[in-house]
Amino acid sequence: MKPASIIIFLLLISGFVSPSNGQKKSDKHIITGYVNDKYHYPVVGAFILIDGKASDIITDERGFYEARIKPNSESVGVYSLIYGAVEEIINGRTRINFTFSSSFPERNLAMSNKHNPEDEEEINVGYGTKKKRALTTSVYKIDATERRNYAYNSIFEMLKGTVPGVLVIGDQVRIRGITSMFGSNEPLYIVDGIPVSSISDIKPQNVKSIEVLEGPAAAIYGTRSANGVILVDMIEAPDVKSVTPVMGIKVPFADTQPATNIQSKAATLNGMVNPNDSSAFVTFEYGTDDNYGSKAEAAQNPVSGSSLSKVSAVVTDLQPGVTYHYRVVATNSFGSKTGNDITFATPGGIPIAETNQVANTTPVTVQLNGIVNPNSISTNVSFEYGTDTSYLTHITASESPLTGNSAVRVSVNVTGLTPGSTYHYRIVATNEKGTAFGADKTFIAEYILGEFIYGGYIFYIDETEEHGLVCAPSDQSQTAIWGNCVPPGAAGRPVGSGIKNTADIVNGCSDAMNAARICYDLEINGYDDWYLPSVNELHLMYKNLHEKGLGGFKETYYWSSTQDKFGAWVVSFYYGSKSNHNRNEYAVIRAVRSF
Repeated sequence: MKPASIIIFLLLISGFVSPSNGQKKSDKHIITGYVNDKYHYPVVGAFILIDGKASDIITDERGFYEARIKPNSESVGVYSLIYGAVEEIINGRTRINFTFSSSFPERNLAMSNKHNPEDEEEINVGYGTKKKRALTTSVYKIDATERRNYAYNSIFEMLKGTVPGVLVIGDQVRIRGITSMFGSNEPLYIVDGIPVSSISDIKPQNVKSIEVLEGPAAAIYGTRSANGVILVDMIEAPDVKSVTPVMGIKVPFADTQPATNIQSKAATLNGMVNPNDSSAFVTFEYGTDDNYGSKAEAAQNPVSGSSLSKVSAVVTDLQPGVTYHYRVVATNSFGSKTGNDITFATPGGIPIAETNQVANTTPVTVQLNGIVNPNSISTNVSFEYGTDTSYLTHITASESPLTGNSAVRVSVNVTGLTPGSTYHYRIVATNEKGTAFGADKTFIAEYILGEFIYGGYIFYIDETEEHGLVCAPSDQSQTAIWGNCVPPGAAGRPVGSGIKNTADIVNGCSDAMNAARICYDLEINGYDDWYLPSVNELHLMYKNLHEKGLGGFKETYYWSSTQDKFGAWVVSFYYGSKSNHNRNEYAVIRAVRSF
């Protein structure tokens, strides 16, 4: 046998057949046929069954199929999602046609006899409209304006269970089953004549009608319609007859951005929007949870163009100390796009209050002090005081009301106290989130050594507890001489004699810069009646202030206004001792005054 003959023989016994695109195959292994409904319309997209098992063969737009079978196959069948399944025994046949006993009219589909009134309904087939009776393939139309369709929450719910042969799982739609193992099985979506990538953002209430196309009715869209076509007509949209199809996604893009300028009762909500060549209206939804509940229009409305634009809205009805959810929503004539949910918290809370020590205590007056943080909410501040913890008297702080988010020192001057009495007091801070009380503290209505009052530090209080002496808060000179003279007088040593000693020195000495003259000319803290202390007054400053670490003295010699025949007296702030120095030597001076 010749080689060529051997090859042909082997091909024949092996059952080799050519592909279904026109290459010749052995007839005994090929079965062809047409699948029709009872009105003899082709059934498109039906699955061919071999021996009761589904194959990857489906009927084309003519309802035609071509199946390669094994020699021992016994039956061929067809399965349609709409009509069910039928099966035939092969019995050596190569052409087997199928006709289903039920058809579209029994399921309110577009295939009807000429006496059905619905045949006159016009169907949008992408390139215009046709009468139902003029169509020769699978078409289904939903009137979304019917009252029964009002309750749907999404366009997918409207499709699910309504259109025969359409499988809806979540937001995925399959019109002809799974036609590709690796490619997309999504149908082509057309909204008002314009292809879009998704219809998930379209609200059912904005839809006028939905048509589902397959086969020749969808052929106008070419290969893009391999998985079928879903046409959506929006309410108030132009007639499809006048629409020229344009490629591209026309639903706007929206992205929520972080809020800015966040205050206790206001914030700026931000987003990015691309209107996609169609004027878009932008709003922000916000509330205390992801149900939102409130809306604010973007200041930039309406937004147009084909690029990202910043959008924002200032909301002023917020509550302090609350976490808010918000998102941006952009809507154009083709649908809406919702940005992601973002949260922010407004500052604010119950104020923080701290009672501080009193100041400027006298037998009849006192300065009450405290610290308050308003916690970003306007806060009223007051003090309560009295001879027990019932307080009874309330007085508003000088700085009240407070705002901001930082600690602020507050105070108030109280008069009319009873000398020698013990008082309780505390600070009180109140805002719309609540009231904070500082700790209870006490003071006695009397002068206190070391207290800063009347221009200086108290270092002496007389027996009446109503009068005394204060020294200046700092030294007046580091290198002063007592004076190059011996004036009459200026010999007083006791407390209370310094003022006369100073007058004697000023009147009896012509030196312009002696210690007494420097103190006599001093004006500080609103007072101009200062003088050089006597030696005993100076020593009290050492005992009552410097030994307690008060007054800021240096550990050196300080001049007094007291003299004798040997010279002038000084006090050592290192040892606390008194001694006599030459009047022309240098020493430090600190002025005093009486109150």
